[in-house]
Amino acid sequence: MSGIYTPLEPATAPARPMDGNRHSLLGSQTHLALDNSEDMIHSRSESSDSHHSSMSSSNKLATSAEEGLRKEIGLISASSIIVGQVVGSGIFSTPGSVALLCGTPAMALVLWAVSGVVSLGGALGSAELGTMFPQNGGMIRYLAHSYPRPRALVATIMAYSVTFFCRPAAIAANVAVFAQYFFFAAGKHDYIESRDYLLRGIGAVVMTVLLILNIVSVRWSLRLLNVFAAIKMVTLLIVSITGFLLLVGILKRTPGTNWSRGFSGTKFDAQSFASAMTRLFWSWEGWSNVGYVVGEVKNVKRNLPLSLGLAMSTLGVLYLLANVAYFSIIPLEDIDNGTLLAAQFLDRVFGPTMGQKVLPACIGISILGVVMSELFGGGRLMYTAGKTGFVPYGTMLGEIHPRFGTPIYALLIIWALSLVFLFAPPPGQAFDLLVDLVQEGMWYFYALTAFGVIILRRRLPQYPLRRFRSPLILAGLFGGLSFALGVLQFYPPARIPGSSDPKVPYYLAPLLGVIFMVLCGIPWYLRMWRYVNRTGIQLLAWIDNEEQEVLQMTNDQVRHLSA
Repeated sequence: MSGIYTPLEPATAPARPMDGNRHSLLGSQTHLALDNSEDMIHSRSESSDSHHSSMSSSNKLATSAEEGLRKEIGLISASSIIVGQVVGSGIFSTPGSVALLCGTPAMALVLWAVSGVVSLGGALGSAELGTMFPQNGGMIRYLAHSYPRPRALVATIMAYSVTFFCRPAAIAANVAVFAQYFFFAAGKHDYIESRDYLLRGIGAVVMTVLLILNIVSVRWSLRLLNVFAAIKMVTLLIVSITGFLLLVGILKRTPGTNWSRGFSGTKFDAQSFASAMTRLFWSWEGWSNVGYVVGEVKNVKRNLPLSLGLAMSTLGVLYLLANVAYFSIIPLEDIDNGTLLAAQFLDRVFGPTMGQKVLPACIGISILGVVMSELFGGGRLMYTAGKTGFVPYGTMLGEIHPRFGTPIYALLIIWALSLVFLFAPPPGQAFDLLVDLVQEGMWYFYALTAFGVIILRRRLPQYPLRRFRSPLILAGLFGGLSFALGVLQFYPPARIPGSSDPKVPYYLAPLLGVIFMVLCGIPWYLRMWRYVNRTGIQLLAWIDNEEQEVLQMTNDQVRHLSA
């Protein structure tokens, strides 16, 4: 992300203290502006001024990424946050529909590999931006630095779209369905169709429990995320190792033509390709979640790129092996699009208990892990949206609980919005449309973030905190494909054999997503133009201040900040 519409002088006063001897990289001018906008400037400025005399210039610049938030996320926890968001139910169901859309398992395997490499390019680009701007906020912060004019329009639209719609709606969509898998495993199939609000109520209770844990303890939240990630990996490993044993011939494959047919019968039409790639990229989506908590990652210059690279590479290998396993056992003609492909696979290899009992329970736990990761990252996202001035009441949203060290009000607002999305839509088409809407619009933000890597490489070529450089060709490819996938949502999708006709027009979800993003221009105008012009407060001063403070650092100060 880049500078603001009118550059300001770098801050000369230190930010408020954090953990005794570290400070926020946000300049003190920005803190004063935000506090002034909430009628609290006097108490905040006195706190900052009283501390100014005791701090050296070196400490002012060698700052911590976030004030009040402790760095408790190591390599394992950062990887768990990524795995927790990426691995949901997709890899256990998507391979079947992708193969049916492609026409052959061989082409499906190629597209899985291509989408994985391109997604890795997007993740590594995010790692570069995260090391440059090691504060919480992820794409909000990256887009602000990349596209500062006019008045951080892109970042503002992203802030409102994701914090007030996409993230809480995603939490609601996931928490509403996780209980279905446990009822299915228990043989209570009637509960899945007839007890919609019971399932939502269970989801609300579980989400509240996860919220409380997120509020009272970062450490235990991370431990639970690690447990969820371990369960996901074990489940995926069972399938993937079976695929490896089939690949090397230790286990006998089911006779069939899945692999012997090669690419014969592959569908090359644009509809099939677009529909397949949309499903594939959403199976990889979720790595951006770690960017929202960068300010709490230990040794960010090492752990952020390493966690993204290791997590995505490992998942790439496991995903490919899982596909090999599925199609070495299940002939393409036997795929039941209404049944999880992994369940069909486990039924045939290990018996019905694994396919009908164990796997659904594991998927339910996997979805819970996604909800936990979404709450953890979503709270930091809301915290940053307020702290950086994009949304009003930044002082409240940026409040860190003095005992627990968590953004309590930001977490509570994400939870409250998720409850609204959970219970407001009636059962049926309206709730299904909400699920579809969650993903609309994000393609464009992913594309602009990837292009931001290239823009900042040219605009800030010697930026001291750029301790990691991603392959620009992969970042550009990811950006181009992401933008194309956003546009292709308006293209009629291919029909999967055996699937029912959609109940709503295919273009409705992407159209509503674009309309919502356009409507986000209203709060942008009210906040960044009307409010700023009326009060004279420079809400976006932090963007230029961050860059200027870093550009003035010595090598020792850079090493201290990157630690």
